[in-house]
Amino acid sequence: MGIEEERLAEFFDEYAAALREFDADATARLWGLPGMIVTDDFAGALESRADMAAGLASSYPLYRRLGLESALPEILAVSALTDLISLVRVRWSYLDAADEVIVTTDYEYLVRDDADALHVYLAVGIDEADALQRAARTRGVDLDLFG
Repeated sequence: MGIEEERLAEFFDEYAAALREFDADATARLWGLPGMIVTDDFAGALESRADMAAGLASSYPLYRRLGLESALPEILAVSALTDLISLVRVRWSYLDAADEVIVTTDYEYLVRDDADALHVYLAVGIDEADALQRAARTRGVDLDLFG
């Protein structure tokens, strides 16, 4: 029961590749619609690929200032909710050009195996805001510049 972990790993590797390229359109295609993002500071559903791409791209200026060159996903846990839906906890490690860890952050994703591919329908940011604040302080990046 549930989505095979190997398929989930391939899916999140594809997600990481899109993030490394700062390709919001490619990342948005990995989402089902509507897609919902929930963090301590934000909760919203995005109804279109264009809105999803714009929302995802809004974090790119900060990632660039922090020096993000690579993103590595590590699947920490998978809970099969049905044959086609799994809850997946992923730890993201964002690396700089020297392959030094800038920050690690955890997300919970609700992933569904649709007829054409796997898609994320819900992402819950566990600790991203705090982690990015710590990374910004360490790297001397002024977060006020990013709203």
